[in-house]
Amino acid sequence: MRYNLVVLGGGPAGYTGAIRAAKRGMKVALAESGEMGGTCLNRGCIPTKCLLHSSELFRSRGEWETLGITGADFSALRFDQNRVYERKDAVVNGLRDGVKGLLRSCGVDVYEGKGRLTSAHSVEVNGETLEADFVLIATGSRPALPSVKGIEKALTSDEVLARPLDASSVVVIGGGVIGAELACYFAGVGKKVSIIEFAERILPSVSKDISVQLSSSLKKSGVEIFVASEVTEVTDSRVLFRNASGEHEAECDAAVVAVGRRANVEDIGLESVGVEFDRTVKVDKNMRTSVPNVYAAGDVADGIQLAHYASAAAIRAVEDMCGTDCKPDMSVVPALIYTQPEIASVGKTTGCAKSGKFLLGANGKSLINGTNRGFIRVFCDDKDVIVGAELFGNGVTEIVGELALAVKEGLSAESVAQTIHAHPTVYESVAEACEDVFGLATHKK
Repeated sequence: MRYNLVVLGGGPAGYTGAIRAAKRGMKVALAESGEMGGTCLNRGCIPTKCLLHSSELFRSRGEWETLGITGADFSALRFDQNRVYERKDAVVNGLRDGVKGLLRSCGVDVYEGKGRLTSAHSVEVNGETLEADFVLIATGSRPALPSVKGIEKALTSDEVLARPLDASSVVVIGGGVIGAELACYFAGVGKKVSIIEFAERILPSVSKDISVQLSSSLKKSGVEIFVASEVTEVTDSRVLFRNASGEHEAECDAAVVAVGRRANVEDIGLESVGVEFDRTVKVDKNMRTSVPNVYAAGDVADGIQLAHYASAAAIRAVEDMCGTDCKPDMSVVPALIYTQPEIASVGKTTGCAKSGKFLLGANGKSLINGTNRGFIRVFCDDKDVIVGAELFGNGVTEIVGELALAVKEGLSAESVAQTIHAHPTVYESVAEACEDVFGLATHKK
């Protein structure tokens, strides 16, 4: 069978690229050996957020009387993991069916099987050869496993998200994004949680200010945090680790490893075709590999391991194949972390000439929502142009888009501040943070 484009993988990069190519008039095939939707939909973003939503509602029961909700026996409330996971599965299945329907309606031929490059212009799936003008590699990633004795006894995020965890105490190995989100979920449903992180602080990718505040919030939820600590062994009932103070062990019913993800570059024919790769596939700014007609996007390629980045990268690749200039700007990428409180950032957040900060404790909508922890900070260059932002607080993942647009379009803090922001909203704090660049925020002393 002959196609204009054959896509390897059905995750955010794969299915987005296939749909965009089909809408550009290309004849497209997509090969996927697992579940359509990839990691994000089936074993990542969507199921994690489903579980977190349920756990946050359960956690909030302690605030109900303060909010005027009385008459219930709060002590009788239970968190039914089976029903929570059933709801998670229903959400995932509905979205997965939606993706399949979109591919069908766009005329994309879906092959259920693993695709493997046999030449620069051919892919083999289940013994059948598909000829292609272009190939898009979008095979995704899997949980990384550190070289630690007994690590096979630890569960991966894939396993945790697949089925309820029958454990009253959990040790999370890794305090990055995945580890922090899982710790919030476990703590929210009443499990005893410990985090062991190799770096000097949890979430080393965010500012120290946010990392410290999140650590404080987690500790208030009962989470033990051990930083600058190296895991040395995992057994059936404990995790052994060492740090500057000596050798230690954390007892647990289950250990969960969350130390990042590894690109799926094995056994897809990269070597035989001459596609350059190491831990990931090497690509240029348009997602071209070292073989001109072969592209790569998503977790398997150089870049940021985020679903929205993967989708944008796939669109950029397809538009390059078509020779158009309608390409996403890959330089401005919002990053979101669904902890409690939430975290969001975009652009440059260090070494900037100016900044403005507004505390959410002075924001009416935040107080209405029952929260007063958090802030919004914008960063500007010496001409007051917004170059980055970081946000910490409930609901901030929904409002970072305005600041991402400001960074992309080179808007000034004054321009954003002079745009009327609706009240009462959390996002009006963006305007106050921009006003604070000039010392003019209304609700700040």
